[in-house]
Amino acid sequence: MNKYIACVYGWTEWPGSMALVLEYMPGGNLTRLLDDEDCNRSLMLPFLRIFFELSSALAFIHNLPTLQRVVHGDLKPENALLTSDLHCKLSDFGSAQIVRFTSSTSTSEIPNSKKVDTTLGYAPPEKLKSLKTEPKKDQDTYSFGMILYVMLSGSPPYDNPGHEKAFIERIIRGERPEETTILKLRATLNESRQQILDALQSMMSKCWVQTPSDRPTMIQVRDELQTVLDQHREEDVLAEVAEMVKSISLSIPKKEDQQFQPIHDFVTKDQRFVQG
Repeated sequence: MNKYIACVYGWTEWPGSMALVLEYMPGGNLTRLLDDEDCNRSLMLPFLRIFFELSSALAFIHNLPTLQRVVHGDLKPENALLTSDLHCKLSDFGSAQIVRFTSSTSTSEIPNSKKVDTTLGYAPPEKLKSLKTEPKKDQDTYSFGMILYVMLSGSPPYDNPGHEKAFIERIIRGERPEETTILKLRATLNESRQQILDALQSMMSKCWVQTPSDRPTMIQVRDELQTVLDQHREEDVLAEVAEMVKSISLSIPKKEDQQFQPIHDFVTKDQRFVQG
């Protein structure tokens, strides 16, 4: 495949952190895309590219080339922003934590915050047990699996969670969303698209397993999704993206009307930032 881009938006509160100007994102976020009644959910290639790029951004922040690693901490569809041609960019680091690793321990720093915010439907069981749980990269992996579920099923992780305490206890016991609607979607797809769905569903199941150490790293997720993506011609990916963009409602301003442009983009192929 040729170059795919995933951007990580930074923040300025922490000393030495990245400071990037946010561009206008005419594609909104993943929630907006999935909620659009005209979105053709049978187009698997755009979703495959979106999740490859999202996993690339997470793999990057989890593996910064220093002694500091970033855990996003509140990964959900609203935080996956989309460009006009449905490239994915990770944002909203309000709950993110810098994790400093030594040879045997980890500690975290939470700037300007007295507590860790989390969205229950996407939070891993170990975090639901206690918000004081040390931030771990595999917590983001679990949330990534839940976002995959939302895309494949067309539904929130849990339609009616009910009483908060009872809901949390269900997740801690190992309950996960039912997958009936995914099977219904699969029955409508041709063989090629079924293979993509199967790969995404398999990744979903790997990411949301109960035991954190059994979840794949985001590097492993990224590499597996890239392998699937590389099996398809770039022109086919672009054709399905164009078809999806044409079917949904986007309010896209002219380029000259956009007041902000990104300072840097993260090029997943080269594993580095480039000038925007």
